Amino acid sequence: MYRIVLRSVGNPDFGQDPDQPMSPTKVVMVDSLRAASEAARAYIERHHLGSGNFPSSRVVRDGRVVARISYNGRIWLPPEGDGGSWREAPE
Repeated sequence: MYRIVLRSVGNPDFGQDPDQPMSPTKVVMVDSLRAASEAARAYIERHHLGSGNFPSSRVVRDGRVVARISYNGRIWLPPEGDGGSWREAPE
């Protein structure tokens, strides 16, 4: 199982406090990275969040970050080795 914590922040571009959530935080357990992406997009739509309100959500499995989900639902895998960058997961 994968765990994703879905949350929001205020967008200072719209005069919102970045230290204040715009929606309730939700912890979701899912069976796949695709399901984590779908849960993130559903949360965004349900709470009418813009890209400035949704910090990328990290997906954890067995206590280790295995991916992150961006606003557009893309799945990003962690860097391989030292100094790498996050890379988009293959479809």
